[in-house]
Amino acid sequence: MKLVFIIPRGEVLRNFVYSGILAQLKEQYELHLISIVPNDTLKDELTELADEFHVLEEKKLSYGHGYLIDLLDLAHNRYLWSEAAKVRWNMRDVEAKGIAAKVKRTANKLFARALATDKRLRALENYILKKASGEPAVQYYQDLLEKIQPDLVFNGSHVHSKNAYPIVQAARILGIRTGTFLFSWDNLTSQGRVLPPYDRYLAWNTAIKEDLLRIYPSLQPKQVHITGTPQFTFHFNPDFHEDKATFLKRIGLASHERYVLYSSGMSHHMPYETEVAELLADILKDIDPNLRLVIRTYAKDRADVFEELKERRKDIIIPEVRWEKNHQTPLQEDQYFFTNLLRHCELGVNVASTISLELCMLDKPAINIGFNPPNRDIYPYDYTRFYNFDHYKPIVDSGAVTVASSPENLREVLLQYLEHPAINQENRRKLIEHFFDIKQGTIAAHFESVSQNVIAAMSS
Repeated sequence: MKLVFIIPRGEVLRNFVYSGILAQLKEQYELHLISIVPNDTLKDELTELADEFHVLEEKKLSYGHGYLIDLLDLAHNRYLWSEAAKVRWNMRDVEAKGIAAKVKRTANKLFARALATDKRLRALENYILKKASGEPAVQYYQDLLEKIQPDLVFNGSHVHSKNAYPIVQAARILGIRTGTFLFSWDNLTSQGRVLPPYDRYLAWNTAIKEDLLRIYPSLQPKQVHITGTPQFTFHFNPDFHEDKATFLKRIGLASHERYVLYSSGMSHHMPYETEVAELLADILKDIDPNLRLVIRTYAKDRADVFEELKERRKDIIIPEVRWEKNHQTPLQEDQYFFTNLLRHCELGVNVASTISLELCMLDKPAINIGFNPPNRDIYPYDYTRFYNFDHYKPIVDSGAVTVASSPENLREVLLQYLEHPAINQENRRKLIEHFFDIKQGTIAAHFESVSQNVIAAMSS
């Protein structure tokens, strides 16, 4: 059996390479990797892992084909019309500067509204797929796949797929079976259309499977396999664990000190977030001089966002995030560091982040910021909007996380959790068990089995 595995984005390395999944798949398949190259070291590792390695070439589509894909994406956004989709639509309106951009935006929105039904979206999608056979980028990969003759072409991330599109499209033209991993829990209700469609989808949980089948009613339930996600397995792997004393020393803390973890978001969506983090640091300092703030900056954001704060506030710890910026690639050493950063914190604070789930699965209290930076007008942005997004509202409603409604309320919640960390412990456990469909066994056992679930789903 021959497997072509596509790595279109660095985070796929974390999910499928660092987790050992690709190494296990190599035992069953002749493994052909088509991958981005973040750096020479990772290229050497991937080349050694694969039976045959191919660099994922950035092949441009024609302007007309690219425009149709963008129009399909916009129309899908209108068809979806989730809370996240509404925000995304509004943000694009705000970003359209100048008369020409506004006219173009208005015209595209008119087209999108007219196309925003399942039937019309599928008609446009089929037209795009039909026209793809004439694209040089697709023909390039069609030639490559004809040489390999794979049994399965699998894309490691459905959402990071612009560069993978010509490969998967070529596979469809050749009648080769295709599959993909639904990358994140929010993507289906907040991002664009899954293009091209696949024969098989791997999903985190039942809710994501149901979202996929609801949004794409032409799909059959048997095409979607629930496997869990590999990105959390490291937290339960002893090889990635470091004892607390050693880790505290690593980040510059004494053995008697404790820390609260603040996880930042994308500055474009959360303006003045450094001020929120500094406010948190001041509250912690007032509560207990031995209680420090550690900030995990968002790896995919601009590198300089927290530099001024880091220079000015030496009491705040802002470790380097060990990602290779090329292709947004987490390095394995960073995954080790991040796992221990979560394991040894007292609690975590963030704005509607996936890290809330990770805190809950490790039984750490999670606080969400439910107010905007004080004395700042950040329209059209709003921190509170995230808590009504389709993917995140159930997390808030579960009672597993606490949304702080003001700086004063943030202080109250911090005091409660620091004194009684078991508050909402049962809600945290129930959330993770429900979210990941854990009906028997422990949370740890579930994540230890994810790799085998993924391999079984791909091999079936």
